[in-house]
Amino acid sequence: MSSPEPTPSDVRIDPGSDRGYTRDAQLQQDFEAAAEHLRQIDGYIDPLDPAHRRQLRADLALEGGGVKGIGLAGAVLVLDEAGYSFARVAGTSAGAIAACLVASISRAGKPMTALRTYLDQLDFAKFMPEGKIHHFLDHLGGTVQDADDAAILTRRIGLYPGTYLAQWLQPILSELGVQTFADLKIDQSADPGMSLPPDRRYRLVVHTSDITRGELVQLPWDYGYYGLPADEQDVVGAVRASMSIPFFFEPVAIEAKEATINVVMPDGSSIRQHYDAGTVTWTDGGMLRNFPIGAFDRADGQPPRWPTIGIKLSSLQTNFAATEACGTALSVAIRAVQTMMNEWDRYNIEETTAARTIFVDNAGLTATQFDLTTEQQNELFINGVRAATQFITEMAHAGGVPRDAGQAKQLLLSRKTAASPSS
Repeated sequence: MSSPEPTPSDVRIDPGSDRGYTRDAQLQQDFEAAAEHLRQIDGYIDPLDPAHRRQLRADLALEGGGVKGIGLAGAVLVLDEAGYSFARVAGTSAGAIAACLVASISRAGKPMTALRTYLDQLDFAKFMPEGKIHHFLDHLGGTVQDADDAAILTRRIGLYPGTYLAQWLQPILSELGVQTFADLKIDQSADPGMSLPPDRRYRLVVHTSDITRGELVQLPWDYGYYGLPADEQDVVGAVRASMSIPFFFEPVAIEAKEATINVVMPDGSSIRQHYDAGTVTWTDGGMLRNFPIGAFDRADGQPPRWPTIGIKLSSLQTNFAATEACGTALSVAIRAVQTMMNEWDRYNIEETTAARTIFVDNAGLTATQFDLTTEQQNELFINGVRAATQFITEMAHAGGVPRDAGQAKQLLLSRKTAASPSS
């Protein structure tokens, strides 16, 4: 049985609601019924819960996307409304910011509605204190038109320092009792069924790109490669590195200490890798992994206890304006970076990922459009609410969120069969 897609009038901004949105009565009734059905058929029974109640639980993977990240918040709040709790959260760039808040709110035991409150305090314009000099980066043809703007990049390694993130985020995390990754550790006794190795037992993982060593870095998991104790590292610092969009924000320099690491190979053997002390540069994780959907896959081959749900900022372009080829080496570099960090469209994503992903319409906005109007912010937020509402309803009809590749492929096959004209 298929369910109707919500229409734009079904969901609206509601400043008086603790979640910031309301649905029409019929859609709300359908949503609540779908959530209850999911709890019955797809809920997890916590062995530490004496009442043995079924609970909806998920790991989250949040895609990067700059200012578009407010759409992630709308979707997270709907999952929370449906009854989901979030064991672990992975994110990149803007997804790292949202993931950090979700993990910290969960750790503090506060209502997830606080997510909206905190994001309402975010002033996007303060990310670009020198005005709109970044616009040449978004020029359609990739041509630098203002020599003064281009000259900034000959004196600095980014247009903006990115210091506003810490000014906004640090007090929030302090309020939630989080400063270092030690505050986000998962105790084995609190989750006896987890398969994560000891160095990965954290509520949060964020992704950054090490452009000195030329590899993906997953924090806090990979601090050992830099001779740094993971528990002592600052959470805000990791998020700041993850959101360092090349050219736009100054990257983060890390003083790495000498380190020798045992690395497990795919065949189960291990090798020793040695790193000398030195300085490395971390920049936006979206260059290498913008959508970390597989971050929390089980490491022991056992069936997942609950699903990983991805939230992805997506667009389906149907009209394409005339384009220009790049005319300078700088414009080639800019376009190369934008291409590496570009989202996959909804038809260019593997089956096992698509079946467990919420696709949020990005309203045609770019990642660096920090001069968002209130109307644009509201549109992104409601798009997230609408997409997640539809996801809950669809998953209830499908018998639960896919937890492995086989279930995901079966769900997509059934959808294609239902959509076939001959069916």
